[in-house]
Amino acid sequence: MIYMVECAFTEPAREDAWNAFYDNEKLATLLSLPGFRASQHFRAIRDTAAPYLAIHSIRDAAVLEQTVYRDAGGGTFSGWDDLVTNWDRNLFHGMEVADEVSAGQCLVMLDDPGAAHRAPDVTFAWLEIAGLDRTTQQRGLAIVDRMTGETLASESAGILRVFKPITDRRLSPDGLDD
Repeated sequence: MIYMVECAFTEPAREDAWNAFYDNEKLATLLSLPGFRASQHFRAIRDTAAPYLAIHSIRDAAVLEQTVYRDAGGGTFSGWDDLVTNWDRNLFHGMEVADEVSAGQCLVMLDDPGAAHRAPDVTFAWLEIAGLDRTTQQRGLAIVDRMTGETLASESAGILRVFKPITDRRLSPDGLDD
């Protein structure tokens, strides 16, 4: 399953510190929990209401219901919550483990299958909503090279959301098979 967290951060002067916290402490904590397999953190190329995206590959929906998840700050931003807005959490079926997006690539995200024609040369993997905030019924993901991503972000703003990786994909100490 794929667990996605989208948000905005409201304090530009502290944004570097927040990213350092999220990319190091938050991801390490999540990946130490049973059922978290892999995580990667992204930032939108163009301004959006929620420019930050984290994609977590998890074993199943029960992972997010564990006491150990809540006790470790799951579902919160561990003291940064007052500075985080436009926060959505969605859980999806249709992909067991998200592919890594390298530094020279972008992640393209689309919530309307009818708008896929805006990126005719891009093949989306379609996910179906499975739980949490349910802000969309479907979500398409595709990985493209950085130049293609920049072009799509410019030409299809408001329809396609294009993200560049902030981190490499991080794996659980137990690997992808947990």
